[in-house]
Amino acid sequence: MNKIDFVVIWVDGGDPVWQAKKAEYSKSIDTSKKSMNSIKAYRDWGTFKYWFRGVEKFAPWVNKVYLVTDQQKPSWLNITSEKLVLVDHSDIIRKEYLPVFSANPIESNIHRIPGLSEHFVFFNDDVYLTAPVEPTDFFSEDGLPKYNTALSPIVPERYGTGHFQVNDMEIVTSYFSRDEILKNGKFLSFKQGLKNIVKSLLYRNSKFICGFWENHLTHPLLKSTMELVWEKETAILEKTSASRFRNPSDTNVWLFKYWQIASGEYEVADPDLGGLFSLDNADSDFWKLLNSGKYKIMCINDGFNVQDEEKVMVDFIKAMNQLFPEKSSFEI
Repeated sequence: MNKIDFVVIWVDGGDPVWQAKKAEYSKSIDTSKKSMNSIKAYRDWGTFKYWFRGVEKFAPWVNKVYLVTDQQKPSWLNITSEKLVLVDHSDIIRKEYLPVFSANPIESNIHRIPGLSEHFVFFNDDVYLTAPVEPTDFFSEDGLPKYNTALSPIVPERYGTGHFQVNDMEIVTSYFSRDEILKNGKFLSFKQGLKNIVKSLLYRNSKFICGFWENHLTHPLLKSTMELVWEKETAILEKTSASRFRNPSDTNVWLFKYWQIASGEYEVADPDLGGLFSLDNADSDFWKLLNSGKYKIMCINDGFNVQDEEKVMVDFIKAMNQLFPEKSSFEI
């Protein structure tokens, strides 16, 4: 297996300089509580250092860690760390599109990171390693990315990510027929897990392939696949790159994963690798689960209705500190 890099994107939404820049461009943008561009999208819970501790503790084999930011860096970050590479948006996105305040243009251009390996794993900053992982959790021995998925309908809810999935699938289904996707997608492989097999059985007789189930965890990707899709769909990906804020017409990083699935150029991942959780439901049982080692990867998503945010933040940091009491080499 070749070397594997990690890529993570992060923003300090509390930075006054960044806030002023965002305010300058967001006058006509809906930033209400449930909108695609609400404060939730930029809120920092003070737990990002634990992301790095998780990488060092549970994935010591990683080659390089690329942190992609907008002229920012955490105050605690050790920029002399041998494995760390800081990447600015200007390194990967055309100058005329900057600044951007959406993950979609950033995700669509991560393959442009100078020095990035062919095999890499993309993380959002709310996706943590919470137990030991191996390279084979993300890629097969012969270098194919691993995904756990199923056939699934897409709900383009007003404030959700369904719009992006629809746009992604419009592209994918224009290159791969329904029969090709059903043949290539390994949807009925026993490795997908019973729940996903049942989902796929429910939707395999649909006239169209509506979408793939999304688990909101890590995204193992191939740089060459991103380059291929960019070559074929330059116009739409340039349009996404130019979106300063989330827009219903955007694509997102799932496009490249869906391409791999539709083409059959992937292997099936462990269905029990991780889980998606919301801070809306954070309680003592959740903090115990976080420390239990049950899941190797946990997406701990900010919620729209977090009760007693101050207490949740204290409990969140306490639970993370319990799991990762030691500083990592990524910290000063």
